Order: sequence, then structure tokens, then C-alpha cells
Amino acid sequence: MTTAQDRPAAGAAGLPARVRTTIRAASLSQRELAGRIGMDPTALSKALRGTRRLRDQEIAAIAKACGVSVRYLTEGTGPGLVLPPGDGRGRAQPVAARERRDQILQAATVLIARRGYHNVRVSDIARFCGTSTATVHYHFPSKEAALHAALDYYARHFRTRLDEEFGRASSSRDKLRRLIEVQLPLTDDDADERSVWIQFWNQAMLDPALRTAQRHIYSGWHQAVVELLHECRSDGSLAPQADAEALADRFTAMIDGLAMQILANSTDMRPDRMRRLLLQAFEPHLYLTE
Repeated sequence: MTTAQDRPAAGAAGLPARVRTTIRAASLSQRELAGRIGMDPTALSKALRGTRRLRDQEIAAIAKACGVSVRYLTEGTGPGLVLPPGDGRGRAQPVAARERRDQILQAATVLIARRGYHNVRVSDIARFCGTSTATVHYHFPSKEAALHAALDYYARHFRTRLDEEFGRASSSRDKLRRLIEVQLPLTDDDADERSVWIQFWNQAMLDPALRTAQRHIYSGWHQAVVELLHECRSDGSLAPQADAEALADRFTAMIDGLAMQILANSTDMRPDRMRRLLLQAFEPHLYLTE
């Protein structure tokens, strides 16, 4: 494990600033954070001024409490933090109900994606939008409803992107290549979309009420892959004996597993390697690398 003594100097120098930014993004005071992680407030204050080194276990506790990765705190890498607008005390300008709902939904999706479902409070969403918790509850009666809306938002956004890519495709095999490309977590927005999906999946394991919506969205995505494989079979790209359902099962499972590795940074998996593996997912029945 890297210790405070052998941590790279550049990373150590930026650590207090990143912790301060992280505290603000989590809508916490220094004293509140110290209480959450069981740290003496004076010791935390000294660490944020750069006169005391943070221990590895303290960094890990701060990361968990604020919903960021240890790697972000120590190295500054990973998705950007979501900061409240201004000082967070002002109120948003009056807007139409539909526009307000869209503002709340946008805030909820990004906050849930980057902080984590269980680290986001309704008050965080309200503060980010410059509105009240009552207004948030008016549009989304519960945090579960906001999570559901976030997943639906990303599902519709993905479908739109896919339709645009398919419209530019030259063949069914080209459509598959484009389908793979839009699944890669290349940008912060891509990572946010995948993060919301994974968190919804985790919540559905604990809350049966979410499973119908999850099944509906996932089955629609799976069916899109199956239909595209049938299109490949019709034009001779896919071998006649290939089982389209089984290939779609393997392909979608690979996407979920590989993307999760990238987001969690649990392995050396990277988008370029994920792309290569997915391009080979249908072999020997269909070749996309030719």
C-alpha cells in the first residue's frame, strides 16, 4: 500500500486542495466530515492547511464519506466532481414546471452517478438546483423515483445516440461496430450513464419494486442486439447456424462486466482493450475485425 511517506510529491501537494473541493461537492462542513469519519476536527483542519499529513486510512474514510475514489483524492484522476452552483445559498430564477423538472432530473442523474445513490440526499439535489426540498419532492416523490427517472433518461439518450449512429452506418456489421463504440466509457458522460445503470441494478437486487422497470429497459436493449444479429444473418454476415439469442447474452454480459471493471478501476481494463474484446465477441460466427 502507498503510504503518506512514499506517495508522489505532486499528488501529496494537491491532496489538501482536492479534499477541500470534495467536501464542498459533498455539501458538508469540515466539522460534519470529521464527525462522520471519527477524526478530530482540529487534525482535519491542519491537514487541509497542509501542516499535517493525512494517513491512508483517513484518506480512505474521506473518500467513502464523500462518495469519491481514493485515487481521485491521491492522484486527481477520475470523473470531475459535481459542485453546487455559486455558494449554494442563492435561489434559481423562476422557471416553468417542466423546465424545473428537467433541472432537477439533470442534477439528480449527475449527483447519483458521481457521488453514489446512497451518498445523495434530496437536500443535495435541491441545493444544486437552487430550489427547495419540497419542490424536488413535488416532481420526484422519493429518491427511488429520481433514480428511476435517471435510468429512463439515460436509456432514452442511449437510444437516440444509437439511432443516429445506425443512420450513418454502411452495413449491418458497421452497425455492430458503432453499437460497440457507443458502449465504451470514453467520457465523463459515458461513465455517468454506466454508473447510474449499475447503481439501479444494485438497488433492484434489494428493492423488488424496481425490477420491473429494470427488466423492461434491459430487455429492450437485449432485443436490439438480437434484431441486429438477425439483420446480419439476412445479409450473410452471420453464420446461419449461429444462435442469435446466445450471442446477444454473451455480448451484453461482456459489456456490463468490462465497463464495471473500468469504472471501479479494479483491473487494468481500459476502453481500447474493451473495444478489442467486444469486436471479437461474435467470433467464429461473425467477424468484425476484417
